[in-house]
Order: sequence, then structure tokens, then C-alpha cells
Amino acid sequence: MSVLRQIVGSDCCLCPMVKADGYCLGARSLGPKLVAAGADALAVYSPMQAAELLQENLSVPILVLMPVYDVQALQELNASILAGQLHLTVHDLDQLKALAPVAERNGVLLPLHVEVDTGMGRGGCNLEDAPQLIREIVSSSGQSRFRLAGVFTHFAHVAGDPTFTELQFSRFDALLKALGNLLPDECLIHAANSLATLSNAKYHKKMVRVGQAWIGYGSEHLESGEFLVKGLQLKPILSWKSKIVHVKTVEQGQSVGYRRTWTAKRRSRIALIPIGYADGFPVGLGSTDINSKQPCVGVKLNSKTSSSQEKLQFAPVVGTVNMDQITIDLTEFDPPTDNSSHLTSVGSEVELIGVDRDLPNHLPTLAVNAGLTTHCLLAGLNPRTKRIYSDEASAEQAIATASALVS
Repeated sequence: MSVLRQIVGSDCCLCPMVKADGYCLGARSLGPKLVAAGADALAVYSPMQAAELLQENLSVPILVLMPVYDVQALQELNASILAGQLHLTVHDLDQLKALAPVAERNGVLLPLHVEVDTGMGRGGCNLEDAPQLIREIVSSSGQSRFRLAGVFTHFAHVAGDPTFTELQFSRFDALLKALGNLLPDECLIHAANSLATLSNAKYHKKMVRVGQAWIGYGSEHLESGEFLVKGLQLKPILSWKSKIVHVKTVEQGQSVGYRRTWTAKRRSRIALIPIGYADGFPVGLGSTDINSKQPCVGVKLNSKTSSSQEKLQFAPVVGTVNMDQITIDLTEFDPPTDNSSHLTSVGSEVELIGVDRDLPNHLPTLAVNAGLTTHCLLAGLNPRTKRIYSDEASAEQAIATASALVS
């Protein structure tokens, strides 16, 4: 968070996105650490996600992004509603009317953020409907119903379409200027996601909503940006490690795996790793005879046979990625021999995701090679995989924690 704070300054709120269980890294474990590291608010998608997070007795507001019509879904959140801690997002007038009983039942001003669709074409009210919706919320404060806590928009494609991003921003700015003094001073104006935060200070407004940036990613997706150099100081907090559970030699011409998609072009040393697509390892990383993939699994060499025991050697995934196992080809750095002098063996550690952005197992690099987005790969990490949390992160890291997934 220290790098992000340097980027946005002290007058802009930092709101890490911890939806989907903190991108499947563990929202309840990481939420308190984010707050301790300087988060001013946290955002989730659903009331259920908010309820999970609030069990940690956090001191910051929790923003729910989805349009909530079913007020029964908010029943277990009454304590946070009474405390003014739960902030809801309003997408249209019908939803606003549906939320009135929640405010009346609790006798509080319910903090609301209005999402304005400036071109995302997803949630949020249409641009032309926003003024009326905002006026309804502001005027209701005298009836002890709602408080306008925020107005925001969401950019569709910061990295790939800066022209459209500027168009969205200009639409949003024009709306804010047209509303003038209608917006309370304490109303949080926010638009920037991680990439917009790194792109230009004008997108920061009063708050930024950062997702992949607090995990240490984002800068690799941008070709330019006002804070691109500073963003390179964000350090990934996630590593994913496992161990070799079986090693065998396959002869030249022998196929490996389902559907025989990969055939050994030489006598090869193949290792089995107990990780597969059920754990979140992308199926698109498996090499085939017609589509070779770059080596991407880091293998730690045995200390007894290697003078560079800390150095990782990278092996390609060969054949089909299975539900709970993959095969990797060790031949390039540890070819099959008739003696026992090998650099790898059963029990050798492998690193599936690493923290060095220059290595091939950097998560955004893996995502691109698998035909996925960074978010998609993160969200696919199965909760069945053991999480280990460490507080030994340096001050320069995106948050004051490091997280490792170990199978």
C-alpha cells in the first residue's frame, strides 16, 4: 500500500477491491492487513461477501457494488448498517425505492454510491438518468433515508483504448460539473481502477478502487502512464509452490497424457506435479506437438547436486493439463541418465507462480500465455489449495503481507 499511497497522495482514499474472496487469496485474512497498511475502505461485490469480511471487525467502510433489491439479504448486516459502515451501490430509481425500507427500519441515513454508466455498458444508471437519481438521494436525507456517499463510474479498457477512456472521463466530468453544488462535500467521487490509477493523476478524484495493484500487478499491462515507473515498484505478494511427486523416463516417440497431444522428441525425463485445472492451473499452458509453450514451471535444484541451489530452472508443461496433475519436462537441465546423479528428484520443490516479474512464472505472463486475464487466473485459484500467510513483506510491497499457496 505504501507505493499506492505515494502515487495517489494523502488526500485521495485507497479502496482495495477484495471481491471474490480477495481474488481467491482470502479476503478475511488479507482484509485486516490491508486496513493496517492504510486502506481507507474495502469493496466487495455482494452482501454475502460483505458479511464474510465484516466478521473481522474492520474499522473502515465496506462498499457493496452489486445492485441489491432483496432487502432480506441485508438482514444479517444490520449492525454494520446501524454503524454506517455498510455502503451500497445504487444503479437505478427502482433499486433506490427497494432500499427505502432498510433505511426506515434501522432509522439511519443509508450511505449510497451512485454508479454512472459512461460507456462500460454493464451496471450503473444511464448517463441521462443520473441527475434525477442523485437528486432523489440528496433530497431524501431530510426524511432520514439516504446519504449520498459517492458517485462513480468504471472504465472499460484503460490499457487498450485510451481514447475511449478519455471519452468516458469527459462524460463523467461533464456530469459532475452539471450537478454543481448538489453534491455534498463529503461525497466520494471515484473512477480509477488499478490501471487508471497508474495512468494519470486526473483519474484519481477523491478515491481509487484498486484490485490487481494491491496484489502487485498492473504496470505490466501499460505501455505508458504518469506513474508507470512508480508502479514498477509494486511487488507481487503471491507465490504458488508444490513438489515433484513422481519422476520417470519416457523414450523418444512415446506420448504423454490424455489424447496423446505431446510426443517426446528425445529420451526425456518427465516429472509429475499434483496440481491441475481443479486447483486453478490454466489448461492453456500445456505444450502439444503442434503448439509448444515456453518453460514456465520453476524447479528448485537439489542442493546435494547443485552449487546454485537457489537458482530456479524452468521446465515446460507437456501434454494435457489434468484435473489434479500436470507433467513437466526436465530434460533440458536434468536429462535421463543411468546413474542416480540427478539435479531433481521426488520431493524437489517447484514454483508455479513467482514474485519476480522478469521470470516466466510471473502471474500476468502466465495469464497472457494461457489466453487469460490476470484477474481470471487469480479468481480461478481453488480454495482447496492450502494458503499460508506471512507478515514478512518489505515496506515497498503493495501490502504488508505475502501470501503463498502450497499444495
